Amino acid sequence: MALSADLALALAAAQAGGAAALALQGHVATRTKADGSPVSAADLAADAAIRAVLTGSPDDAILSEEIDDDPSRLEARRLWIIDPIDGTRDYLNGSGEWAVQVALAVDGVLVASVVSIPREGLSIAGSPDGGAWIADASGTRRLEPVAAAEQVLITSKSSRNREQVDRVRSALPEFGWMPATSVGVKVWRMLQGRADLFVHARAIHEWDVAAPAGILAAAGGIATDLRGGTLAYNTPTALCPGLVFSRRSDHAELVARMEAAGVELMV
Repeated sequence: MALSADLALALAAAQAGGAAALALQGHVATRTKADGSPVSAADLAADAAIRAVLTGSPDDAILSEEIDDDPSRLEARRLWIIDPIDGTRDYLNGSGEWAVQVALAVDGVLVASVVSIPREGLSIAGSPDGGAWIADASGTRRLEPVAAAEQVLITSKSSRNREQVDRVRSALPEFGWMPATSVGVKVWRMLQGRADLFVHARAIHEWDVAAPAGILAAAGGIATDLRGGTLAYNTPTALCPGLVFSRRSDHAELVARMEAAGVELMV
């Protein structure tokens, strides 16, 4: 089975963004946005490269971290959700733990999702009807997730999220712990078998969430909000109310345990 047209387009866009960002790593200036997060010329170059690939679909709307939100997207059936560099701090520090994320939602439901991890030379992709795929120097083929050998919780490593991470770890003490920044990288580590649970107890932008959530679901995992609800896309706020991603049959039980332990959505 070949990639669908939408998934192939998302893959081409993410790879173009990744190439643009990789070429600039280590050679860009940065500034701080109003929310305190960094943005660099590479974020903008990756965004431009992605949108250049997607211009062949003029009726589609775009929600990107690096362009002003156009409220008219709420009237569009098809919305591309883009994070040109997820993990900008890691990118600026010279790390490989950053990703380029491109997803397409139709009527609020993900239909094509791609995460490109340029420093690892690969992209992962997924769709509800086509399953999960990996593309690297060997070509494009089915992605075969690896079973986790141990119970490992992967979370944000940001000091800003330390309190919520500590609360989650206290609620689920049987889990080991692995930190990472990019949500896309977290999902790739889960599919590699290095972790089997990711929890984020803060509101988080759709562009951080969409592509990783779509790939995880396509690979047989589960992606919900903090209370186990279905994630929605193309919402007025463009925010998701927390995340619980897992590859576990007891996903709902873990959600209930965290709620009982007082793990709540933090501002």
